[in-house]
Amino acid sequence: MDFDKVVCSCLNITNGMIKDAVEAGATTLEEVQEKTGAGTVCGVCLDDVQHLVEQFVAECGK
Repeated sequence: MDFDKVVCSCLNITNGMIKDAVEAGATTLEEVQEKTGAGTVCGVCLDDVQHLVEQFVAECGK
């Protein structure tokens, strides 16, 4: 996975930033949004952010 790829264009949030948020304790879309702001402007990326959160939570075993 390219951790530098931007998933939320509005706020320039990358895959790596989503992963960092999960590693810092965020386990839901809402918690990741609170930490990063991803998906809080136009919402187009919400499905992608949700998928990433689920993937990273599963990888971290949380």
